[in-house]
Amino acid sequence: MKIPLSRVLLLAAALVAAVTIGAAAFRMWSTPLHLRVAVGPAGGADAKLMTAFNRTLDLTHAGVRLDVVPTADLHDNNRLLGKGDVDLAVVRLDDVLPPSAGVVALLRTSVLIAVAPARLNLDSLTDVKRRRIGLVARSPLDLPGLLKVLDAVGIRPMDVRIDLISADDVLGLTREGHIDVVVIAGAPSDPDVQAVVNSVAGTRKNPPSILSVDVGDVDSATPAGSTETIGSDAFPRLGIPDDDVDTIGVKTALVANAGPTGPFRQRVYDNAIKEITRSLIERHGELAREVPVASLISAPDKDDDSRYPIHAGTQDYLDDTDTSWGTLFSDQIWNIGLLGGMATSVFAAAAAFLTKGAPDPLLDLLGRLRDLTERAEASTDPADAVPLSAELRALTFEMTGLGYQRSTAYEKFAPLQLARESARDAIAALRLGHFAHGAPSSGGERLQV
Repeated sequence: MKIPLSRVLLLAAALVAAVTIGAAAFRMWSTPLHLRVAVGPAGGADAKLMTAFNRTLDLTHAGVRLDVVPTADLHDNNRLLGKGDVDLAVVRLDDVLPPSAGVVALLRTSVLIAVAPARLNLDSLTDVKRRRIGLVARSPLDLPGLLKVLDAVGIRPMDVRIDLISADDVLGLTREGHIDVVVIAGAPSDPDVQAVVNSVAGTRKNPPSILSVDVGDVDSATPAGSTETIGSDAFPRLGIPDDDVDTIGVKTALVANAGPTGPFRQRVYDNAIKEITRSLIERHGELAREVPVASLISAPDKDDDSRYPIHAGTQDYLDDTDTSWGTLFSDQIWNIGLLGGMATSVFAAAAAFLTKGAPDPLLDLLGRLRDLTERAEASTDPADAVPLSAELRALTFEMTGLGYQRSTAYEKFAPLQLARESARDAIAALRLGHFAHGAPSSGGERLQV
């Protein structure tokens, strides 16, 4: 089968184009989506957590990666998120979120921890009137938050003196009596919080006391607040508190912007957030081995009357409680089906293009059998029957080989069989001399001799 060079070149160009498009599509689907996440301060627990989490995403070949953007503090994270300079940010939920942002995962609960030396015999935050409070502020949100809590328990700003102090000064200030109560906001398991509490003047035999915080209606203190408990022996070095202590807390969360517009880009972005949520929730135990604070990670409660919005991608994950195999891999199945269909179409088109205009072997054999029959009918010399019979045998072998190669059905092979029988009858008639004076009126039907 001879194919024109122009047709081969055109087909080659089409195949190259198809391969190029397929490679581009595969690269687009297989390249992870990079999202920027604001964490602060640099070198802090959140920065370490997101860096370790990104390594986990890379090791598990997830479809998303995180580019960590260090900032000054949690409030700065929220500011960058509101400006759209980052896609995600670690923020405290008592900070006003951007209108389009939604919670991805709850990282921890920062509780208000108030500690007083044992000599002062203080039990509750309501006992701090006319006392000097030293606030170890780790965020610009700490001082406004403390003032709201003090107001909720009936203590006005003029009733106390609040000084901002550093963690390194806690021991000296409390030992010398310059500070009566040390306040810090954070998770009790946070090593920095442990260090501050352990620095308050006291010993294991005569340890400082953890003050209870009872604000009644939590919403009056902060809409994002919640009633929390500091468990007994939360600070094991001093063995305090000896019993559970009530306090108030606020969530620190990973928050994401709503993402780009457009149905396709929005779906890709929401799927990336969904994958981040799944990996963060389901692998936080592994992360905790490297960054202990990761043990506090939890999913937002979709059934709760939440005071903060949940991101659409996270909502998809929370709704996926009973995920079937087909649902879980629906995107991959669709992609494989799409690529398979494209490949099949290309090969089918190529096969049709290559065979277009090529002679059909069945029609070729029919034509040769017809020619053989016409020569047998036109001949007047019985001696011509010998070479015609040999030619018929050769055609018979070709027919047999073609039928075997193609596994041709009987219905398609029947015309060849009828044509062969007509040629055989014509040769037989020639051998007996029946066509010496022209063909019989039957037109080649089998003779009875």
